[in-house]
Amino acid sequence: MGPSLMAYCSRCGVEVESRVEACPLCGAPIQRFEPEPTEPARFPDPVPMPNRHVRHLVWSVSTAVLLSAGLTFLTLDLILSSAVTWSRYPLTGVGVLWVFITLVVLVARRPIFVIAGQAVATAGFLLAIDFFDGKLSWFMPLALPIVAIATTGSVLVWIVTRLSRRAPAMIAASVLLACATSAVGLDLIVSAHHGEPGVSWSFIVLGAVVPPMLFLLYFHYRLRKKIDLRRILHT
Repeated sequence: MGPSLMAYCSRCGVEVESRVEACPLCGAPIQRFEPEPTEPARFPDPVPMPNRHVRHLVWSVSTAVLLSAGLTFLTLDLILSSAVTWSRYPLTGVGVLWVFITLVVLVARRPIFVIAGQAVATAGFLLAIDFFDGKLSWFMPLALPIVAIATTGSVLVWIVTRLSRRAPAMIAASVLLACATSAVGLDLIVSAHHGEPGVSWSFIVLGAVVPPMLFLLYFHYRLRKKIDLRRILHT
């Protein structure tokens, strides 16, 4: 048998054995309280949903919301204009947003497919907007090269992240490099479209991005073995 439970005097606080009826120090009667019965739970504990089910739930709700929004735009356009006119723009945007959500939710574990799918969806959206204007004028010289540059930068960051999972400095440097090259490419594309090819404002971006990028590369190849950032940040 285990040790007997102990009780306490409510007047002087002396610990006494459970079978004692009165406090041996002050003579006060020992009060005993019956433990309150625990009420069984009326509902079972919630079972966490697997990640796959959560992703499908998010996708289903997003699809329903976007479909409702698209039908609303289309109905209003048909009522007000008796034809499909201005609703083409928000409908195209809703479709592209649905593609983005579908890619992120359903193929999130394959970032390269997400990047490629978003690039195609973005290019298709811009192509549709240019086509709705009546003629294809700015998609080929402006939109498509810009989408290509942004996609190339995203792929570069993905490759570096995949190869350098334990090197945050290298990943950050690749992000800055992607920003710098994208800015220069965008500057060249826009200036060439205006008939004055060259770089102008992208020099400001380079001046802000290149120094920290070089420091991160220097830290990755030279200083990371000598400096423990985690120890410094925790102190």
